[in-house]
Amino acid sequence: MTVEVDAADQLESGDPVAAATGIGPQLAALEMLLYPSSALVIANSLLLQAGTIGVLPPEGPLTLLVWGPARVVPIRLESLSITEQAFDAELNPVRAAVELSAQVLSYHDLPVSDPGYALFLVHQVLKEAMATTAAVSGAVSSLTTAGS
Repeated sequence: MTVEVDAADQLESGDPVAAATGIGPQLAALEMLLYPSSALVIANSLLLQAGTIGVLPPEGPLTLLVWGPARVVPIRLESLSITEQAFDAELNPVRAAVELSAQVLSYHDLPVSDPGYALFLVHQVLKEAMATTAAVSGAVSSLTTAGS
């Protein structure tokens, strides 16, 4: 998917953060979806050096793709590419296109204790309910059409 990020509205309304940094904070927030926090990486590195833990691959944050109230799924970002398209006088980006590639994570990909497991399960239950609604609606439609 492509996400367009633009500071035009914030700059027009006089937003001081946008005036000082453009869309830098928004781009940084998107990039941080790929990586665990630096505090976690440092803490795990110290524990590893102390011999307290074995090698632990640091995990990034739980990322959700929200397409509406009934369409929320956990995802793993696989790639992110930012193309900065316009800049202010201090060369802060004020418009960019962000290309995202993601994989939806299901209950097969996550441990039961992970919040993403429950979120995907809710998503699945909602899809099953919609499929049942479609089947009932189709049956009712065919009965009313046959009776005409």
